[in-house]
Amino acid sequence: MFSFIFFFFFLDEKLRFIEYIGVLFILTGTLILYAKNLNLISIFLSFKTIKKSISAKLMLLVALIWSITPVLDKICLKSSTINIHGFLQSSGMLIFLFFFLKKNFLVQLKNIKKETYKIISITLLVGTTATILQFYAIILNFVPIMESIKRAIGQFSSVFFGKIFFREKVSPQKIIGIILLSIGVSFILK
Repeated sequence: MFSFIFFFFFLDEKLRFIEYIGVLFILTGTLILYAKNLNLISIFLSFKTIKKSISAKLMLLVALIWSITPVLDKICLKSSTINIHGFLQSSGMLIFLFFFLKKNFLVQLKNIKKETYKIISITLLVGTTATILQFYAIILNFVPIMESIKRAIGQFSSVFFGKIFFREKVSPQKIIGIILLSIGVSFILK
């Protein structure tokens, strides 16, 4: 939702009507996935829950920041290459994190177990690959389309991997949410 607001004001990208319908399906599917029950009251109460919960407010702040990121990336990629943009962005994050964590950084680095380096390396590889592919997707597509597809795949994957790795229950509510997400993506890809 935030991405659509930002792309509207910062980029000159216009979606077709069917793509807006697809986004609406994706938003509805996401709300259903995170509602406590499969009824309208519960779906609308998820907004009230967000208003009261500090963690939900923090999640919204993170969503807001992540939503403006691809818009800013697209603006930057108009005047720079993917390599330069990625390098500068990564360098900036590294410098920021170093100053933010500098007091305990070396102690924390020494306390990392050797087994942990494997998962950290895999996470770094996956994150880097995802970022590079997102830069290409931003160049080739409208930002809201890329964001909607990314969100839908992320929601679907969270249900799928939650079942496999954490033995989370797949309820009819989650299935309906996933179906709506899939319909939304199909409208966007038409």
